[in-house]
Amino acid sequence: MLDLKALFQAFQTGIRYAAGSVAELILEREESPFCRLAERDGEFLLDPVKALGRAGECLLWDGGDLELYRGFVEGLGVSDTKGQLEHIGLYRSLLEPRLAQAREEARQKTKIFIGVGLFAGVALSLLLV
Repeated sequence: MLDLKALFQAFQTGIRYAAGSVAELILEREESPFCRLAERDGEFLLDPVKALGRAGECLLWDGGDLELYRGFVEGLGVSDTKGQLEHIGLYRSLLEPRLAQAREEARQKTKIFIGVGLFAGVALSLLLV
């Protein structure tokens, strides 16, 4: 999810300052796993937007995250610079609640894993004694 947030920010910055095409934006963002995977797609040069969409389908497993990503990708390159900035801004705002939810789930799972680890440690100690 944080990779997705970084991708949104990088695309917004790239459009704002360079007004680059989708292909250029992808090629300039080698640090993003989405862009790296899209660039390696065999049809990247023919349709960079579809390549970026397929990259998300490989990297995102949660259905809600994937739907959000698909909506984001479908709107890339279909309007002028101002429209693109608004589109990305919208999806950045839609991503924030999902990030908050993911952080909360991670916090809860951490507590569970600590408890399970302590239980396993105590059980192993009792078995060894």
